Amino acid sequence: MQLKNIPLKFTYCTALGAVLYLWSCQPLPEETATVEKSDKMYSIEEAFEIVAKENDVARTLYTKAIVGAGKKNGLKFDEDWEKDEVEAGPLPALFLRGIAGNIRKKGEVPLGLFLGSDFPIRKSNKFKGKQAELFQQIRNDGQPKYFYDEEAQLHTAMFPDFAVAAPCVNCHNEHPETTKSDWKLGDIQGATTWTYPEDSVSFEELQAIIMAYREGASATFQAYLDKAAEFSENEVPSTGKLWPATGYHLPVPEVFLDSVNVLAADGTLKGILKM
Repeated sequence: MQLKNIPLKFTYCTALGAVLYLWSCQPLPEETATVEKSDKMYSIEEAFEIVAKENDVARTLYTKAIVGAGKKNGLKFDEDWEKDEVEAGPLPALFLRGIAGNIRKKGEVPLGLFLGSDFPIRKSNKFKGKQAELFQQIRNDGQPKYFYDEEAQLHTAMFPDFAVAAPCVNCHNEHPETTKSDWKLGDIQGATTWTYPEDSVSFEELQAIIMAYREGASATFQAYLDKAAEFSENEVPSTGKLWPATGYHLPVPEVFLDSVNVLAADGTLKGILKM
């Protein structure tokens, strides 16, 4: 996969000039940065759509360019990657779990993230109740579902999780504990569920949501690199600007997220400007 490494701080700034400055750009002058935190600008459904697209880009890039290409060049990935005796990186579903855990652990943004299915490998990831009902609708029409969880008092969105690459299909079909072994590319394997306590957010709150996701992705990717640096039985992969497609390499989180930024920029900006 040929990827550009455009610095994160430039992409959105050049796209909208002085109108929109996002997370890694320099702050606007006070006279132009007029968005107040109390001004509700986006419905939570719109915010969910924006961060869900960011997630789709990041997970697809990780699945194809890290896991898929990495396996071809000797890198290993395992569901027990965090165990001391396992020298491997996280599978795509566990990459998402790491992001969710980081967001929850930091606690700066009340954003919830969960990946579930009706045929999960782990029983704890099986949809129940309202989510199970709505997921069947997602299977039928492939469209996101939104609802308010009365019990948890959280606004909730479920987005279909498609099998976008061979590693997704092969891993689930070949897993010894799988409950479904005939997955195909393009199948809806599950749904990514997002939760938030408010029904609308300001620009600043939306920015914080996106930042929380990005920081979670960076932290999870860095945890993988830290683990790889301690490999003793397997060769330690080189880290820097090179990607697995070119050999036994891993990009640093900044390079990975720069590419996510390039690929997601158009969708994110369209979502922000759709209001």
